[in-house]
Amino acid sequence: MSNLYWYTSSCKQHVHFSRIVISSKGFFLAEEKVSLPNFKQFIFKRNSEFIQVILYESEVHQEIYLFVQECALKNRFIDKLQSKGFSSFHQDMFITDDEPLKMIAQIEASIKYFEEEETLHIYGQQMWHDNAYIVGNRAALQRLQDQITQALQYGEKKDVFFPNDGEGYDLYVACVNDQFNLENLEAPYHDTEIFEKRKHPIKAFNKYKIDG
Repeated sequence: MSNLYWYTSSCKQHVHFSRIVISSKGFFLAEEKVSLPNFKQFIFKRNSEFIQVILYESEVHQEIYLFVQECALKNRFIDKLQSKGFSSFHQDMFITDDEPLKMIAQIEASIKYFEEEETLHIYGQQMWHDNAYIVGNRAALQRLQDQITQALQYGEKKDVFFPNDGEGYDLYVACVNDQFNLENLEAPYHDTEIFEKRKHPIKAFNKYKIDG
């Protein structure tokens, strides 16, 4: 299952893992696989398209997590999710193995990252030749380094970071190929007294749905 992105949520309710039913209005459950007592895999179908879902109970964090594949169906699946007790939280990770225990190891590693105190500030260029700055603590910079490494490997990666006011934001990183014409993107400057309101570099991303 390489090159998959996942959306995660956390279930705070005290409910037994085996009794949780995952369903989304308009989606048909095509396959369910119970790999371990705390790990289930699902494939849902809508029309002719499929989406993969994982339900996992972490013994380390004592929480139940729902992972939904990043694809064209993801937002609709989440919006129509009928399973109760999951609070929305966007944290992407790559699942690059198909063996359950190895998948769990990757999930736990990603969750551990987010549990650390991380603060990252990104200051872009206001105009030509202006300085740009990235300032963060060690944990945040290490995760940014991993995000860039994964973007180099898989082409794109989204992650969540926080400035010092605690207001989280999504950071998207794209590694475009040599045939991609960067002239198709607007300049990155953001001083609105000199430039028109900047548009998002949507053309550089294929795996993520980014609103213009």
